[in-house]
Amino acid sequence: MEGRFAFVDLAVDEVVTGHQRPSRKVWETRGRPRLLVIGAYRMGFDVSPAAGRSYLRVFIDYDDPDTRLSRLAESLFGPAYARWCLRQIAEDAAVTPPPASLPQSAS
Repeated sequence: MEGRFAFVDLAVDEVVTGHQRPSRKVWETRGRPRLLVIGAYRMGFDVSPAAGRSYLRVFIDYDDPDTRLSRLAESLFGPAYARWCLRQIAEDAAVTPPPASLPQSAS
């Protein structure tokens, strides 16, 4: 992905490294990303049953940014960016359809 924010060119190569539909998805950066708020990252989610509902666990593992501008952006925008990432991941998990229930066998 490539883009531009506040006159800064951004780019990241991202690949899905794990996907067990509908309960797990993991993706991470490849190479050296050019991002503002974080460095290289690994993100994903796990969905598991919990008392008739679903439990969603979201994770984000990341390296700190490595430029002065990025460290400044992290301090200013890091919390808002983290909330945005969590919201995007939760929405991705929500659109993953639940497994079809198996028919009950008659005894």
